[in-house]
Amino acid sequence: MQSSYRVVSIMCACLLLLATAAAANMLANPGFEDAPGLPGWQVFGNAYAETRIPAEPGNIEPYEGDWLCKMFGNFWCENCFNVTGVFQEFDTCEGDEWQFSVKSRHTGYDPMQSPNWMVQKIAFFDGGGGEIGGFEAIILDATMPIDTWFDNAPTIGIAPAGAVKMQALILFLQPSLEGGAGQVDNAELIYVGGPSANEQSTWGQIKSLYR
Repeated sequence: MQSSYRVVSIMCACLLLLATAAAANMLANPGFEDAPGLPGWQVFGNAYAETRIPAEPGNIEPYEGDWLCKMFGNFWCENCFNVTGVFQEFDTCEGDEWQFSVKSRHTGYDPMQSPNWMVQKIAFFDGGGGEIGGFEAIILDATMPIDTWFDNAPTIGIAPAGAVKMQALILFLQPSLEGGAGQVDNAELIYVGGPSANEQSTWGQIKSLYR
């Protein structure tokens, strides 16, 4: 049992050596500029990198750079709840604190239709892949002004007991067949700190766990 604990501690400490580049953005391709496609992101449903185009047709205007991520529903069938999403996954340990945010927008050309909505989410998973905790915030719905970039406050999540992985997700939720699309840009995931941050700070200290 003690050996297993030490292995977990070593994994957490190794994570820290990568994560504590002092509040660096942990995400690959956070502004979706490495296009075409969405390299660095896991994708399901209708999520695509889109480059700047005139107001007609399409009204694509990134928050920064030349690309953004556009998301919309899957239109499976009436009253068939479905989700489109993109995410990135990282190792974590109990007590680690993360914060995640993304800019969001919809346009008069293709505005979000009620009751569709979008969220930014932090989810935690155990060793078997089961979700054991999550924190999310709405970043877009049909009531929000069009053609406006929203600088959403970070969603903060602390890893619960048993957590070994976390995901930073951007989700478009479509309860039925309503249309509209959301645009997101400039995602940021920060490892704030926690037990991992207090474990070890050098490789020599990590090796001491074996003794």
